[in-house]
Amino acid sequence: MSPRMSADDRREAILQAAIHEYGRSGMHATSTEVIAERAGISQPYLFRLFGTKADLITAAIEYHTDGIRTLFREAVEQRPQDTSPLVAMGTAYLTLLEQDPNDLRCQLHTWAAASDPDIKEVAQRTYRAIWADVAELSGASPDEVRRFMSYGMLLTILGALDLPDLYGNPLETLEEF
Repeated sequence: MSPRMSADDRREAILQAAIHEYGRSGMHATSTEVIAERAGISQPYLFRLFGTKADLITAAIEYHTDGIRTLFREAVEQRPQDTSPLVAMGTAYLTLLEQDPNDLRCQLHTWAAASDPDIKEVAQRTYRAIWADVAELSGASPDEVRRFMSYGMLLTILGALDLPDLYGNPLETLEEF
């Protein structure tokens, strides 16, 4: 018999399952039943924790964004002295491209679902938070931050479409920052 998961571990498993399914299917096609099954919990328990599907997806988007923000902070803190903060964050972001593409599709679905008032608010808030972190961590000019975020958007789309051949050498492009 496996040990019982703590409430925090269960919540994290649900959020990871939600990110995966939301990234795969989008807001309206994502099944809470499939999320619950993937997380190894009952669907009623999922609703007891999150209330509604929109609340669950909102929490998953926030969780996903927190992961990106942590990734960027750690990349800047651990970078070699001769590496710029933008290059460090960009290189760390490239690691996401090598992982589950649903992680990237989660972002794309969030922006695509922004016409939904619940999603729009969290999409705006989390994107602004990442933008502010990039500016703060890098000390870059507003134009440099816009270029960096634009390049990140391009990489997100290419990663979600599984088109690595169109990346060129992303590290060379990052060096421009």
